[in-house]
Amino acid sequence: MADLRQAFGRRVRQLRRTSNFSQEEFADRAKLHPTYVSGIERGHRNPSLVIIGRVAHALGVSLSDLFANVQRKRGR
Repeated sequence: MADLRQAFGRRVRQLRRTSNFSQEEFADRAKLHPTYVSGIERGHRNPSLVIIGRVAHALGVSLSDLFANVQRKRGR
């Protein structure tokens, strides 16, 4: 399961950087603590559906776009 969290975190980081948001600015937009955002991006957090919705909204993307290219490694 950790590999899925890491893949999701990489996607969040990619979209955040594409939007030119610092972690702090993005956290403020998503109404999250910056350390929580860091934990998501590092794959250390397992965000709820509500948090995932807030992340997508803050990034200005749909849920399907947020999960685009997020794939779990095979064999696990």
